[in-house]
Amino acid sequence: MSDTLRIGMIGCGEIAYKATGQSVTDCPNATIVAAMDTVEDVAQSFTDTFGGDPTTDAAELMARDDVDAVLISAPHFLHAPLTIQAAEAGKHVLVEKPIACTTEQANDMIRACADAGVLLSVLLPSRYSGSTVRAKELIESGALGKILALKFHVAANKPDSYWTGGYTQRVQTDWRKSKENSGGGILIMNLVHEIDAVRYATGLEATRVYAEYDTYLTDTEVEDFITVSIRYDNGAIGDMMASSCARGGEAGGTRIYGSEGQMAFGGRLRVFTENDVDGLEKDAWTEIEAPRVDGRVKLIERFADAVFNGTAPEVPGEEGRNTLDVIYAAYRSGETHTPVSVPTYG
Repeated sequence: MSDTLRIGMIGCGEIAYKATGQSVTDCPNATIVAAMDTVEDVAQSFTDTFGGDPTTDAAELMARDDVDAVLISAPHFLHAPLTIQAAEAGKHVLVEKPIACTTEQANDMIRACADAGVLLSVLLPSRYSGSTVRAKELIESGALGKILALKFHVAANKPDSYWTGGYTQRVQTDWRKSKENSGGGILIMNLVHEIDAVRYATGLEATRVYAEYDTYLTDTEVEDFITVSIRYDNGAIGDMMASSCARGGEAGGTRIYGSEGQMAFGGRLRVFTENDVDGLEKDAWTEIEAPRVDGRVKLIERFADAVFNGTAPEVPGEEGRNTLDVIYAAYRSGETHTPVSVPTYG
């Protein structure tokens, strides 16, 4: 294998065209050699922009000797079958968030890649943002003391057209409206990033959740408002609220409350601490100037390094599954109107 990871893109719609294609292009040790979409014009326009050979046949792409890994940006319900197909073809796999619609599907993906001896990683780029990395460092330095509570808030106002064409209207499809095909609404589609970033920064794992959700203003099967209460493995409590139909536009942020400080995300990172911590003012709020990092580029670069070095990826399939576990348990709780335990792994 060369020192450049040769990637075959599977799915050339919204996220691939507006984000991931450029991230691979900007990655110093990866390149796009082929791209597949079931809509011929979509595959062609993608390769016209980012390079590679277009195709409408996933099996044809996976059979190419010059494809080392596939990057799956297809609808959520296709993540598991495409990952398993790629593993059986001997290709390493990068898959967009969420890893799958259900934890059972995620476990099937993890097992298939392990059996085939290929790497599986999940595109959860918020872990690599400057704010998340700095937050993790400050938490580990003791800036907050013991973490007591966490609060997540995402309030968006998605237009009706989003549900059939995304924000870009690049591909017309109805998979986002289907609970079976998408896994859910605002929680699995958007709040997944905040859940994963905070898991990474704090090291805390949810053990039990209780959720209520409904569909109020959107012609879909998935929720457009959800609240989730969480208990964490250190005893901390958490609260999530997310909406895709919050009139008035987008707002939100994440806060982490500790015994000796507080941290706020929301476009910028702000920290209050009672302790002596390098770079922070004691007994006052400090706004952190975190470096701007393209998390997708960094994740793809590190994944390529793992392939070349024969090491585990930094965001393996198990991490994608563990983040999905919280979301999946919340959906089960909303269906049963009872608290649901989140799986733990030894």
